[in-house]
Amino acid sequence: MKLSNFILICLLAILPACAGKAPEQGKRFFWPIGSFDPKIEYLDFYRSDLDVKPQESAFSQAVFGVEAGLPLFAAPRGIDSTGGGTFFVADNGKRQVLICDLQRGEVRTLVDSDGDAYFFPTPMGVALDGQGGGYVSDTATGSIFRFNAAETVVQEFGKGELNRPNGMVFDRQAQRLYVVDTANHQLVVYSADGRLLERIGRRGEGPVEFNYPLDVDLAPNGQLVVLDSLNARVQVMTTGGEFIRQFGERGTALGSFRLPKALAVDGFGHVYVSDSQAHRFVVFDLQGNYLLTIGGRSVFSGGVHPGGLDFPQGIEADEDGAIWIVDSLSRIVHRFQYLSEAYLQKNPIRAGDAYRHEKLR
Repeated sequence: MKLSNFILICLLAILPACAGKAPEQGKRFFWPIGSFDPKIEYLDFYRSDLDVKPQESAFSQAVFGVEAGLPLFAAPRGIDSTGGGTFFVADNGKRQVLICDLQRGEVRTLVDSDGDAYFFPTPMGVALDGQGGGYVSDTATGSIFRFNAAETVVQEFGKGELNRPNGMVFDRQAQRLYVVDTANHQLVVYSADGRLLERIGRRGEGPVEFNYPLDVDLAPNGQLVVLDSLNARVQVMTTGGEFIRQFGERGTALGSFRLPKALAVDGFGHVYVSDSQAHRFVVFDLQGNYLLTIGGRSVFSGGVHPGGLDFPQGIEADEDGAIWIVDSLSRIVHRFQYLSEAYLQKNPIRAGDAYRHEKLR
């Protein structure tokens, strides 16, 4: 046997150990588990810089070796996405906002006017404005930082007006920014350029009252959806602050919360709520009907279990139907996908695709 052929056979023998980063490569993971009518699929995870880069072939990895990669996150919190495979993550540990661009296969950060990485005291939330720019909330300073389409921080506002701001959403039609002012138990409304316009709500348990709210999003019909965290509920209201409905409760049963941390609303009217202490996220419709629970406790130890989470926090559902969730203690961002008709036309489910994965605790 020629030496070159012998080397090739040896390389092929070790390919399974090097092929790909995703668990059970080639299999697909759906929820509800075992259903003949799946609704959500697990797609991928992002933990190191190599996870963002285009993957090399298994043969190339075997020949040239596999780099360990550098960890992306230290203490990830809030997340937002432009759609098309780019997502922004506020990282408390690195004191930066990281931009993961899957199309370009690169990771970059927000920068200052000199082009150097911008460091925040305690970045918590990110809200994009649809024009390439957006906003970052900082809990320590009680400030909002605005960045432009060049990903450069250009303004700070809200200091002295906010007390521990967290989640935010930008209303592109009205050109207004809605900020959850957690310790003041309110929603605060700003113009796009940072002028204070309105305060909505107060502390309490009634309609349009809050107890340490943490997040807010806009539904496709223009309604505001607010995570009223320590009241363990979601409130739906008009952008003017008129109460419409509420749903959710504290507990361990399906459809209830132990410690909800963030929410997102997709373009199909689904509400996704991350429940940190239960290590899962819960799905409702806009009417408050419980639809589905995904996840369970799974501590990262060299591999990823699809659906496994360890104290999830920020969550985002973008215009493509992608669902991004920050797995904070594992320092991972997971990517799920709502199975819309458009997605299934491009990615049909065929016999043998579904992997019968077990439920997590």
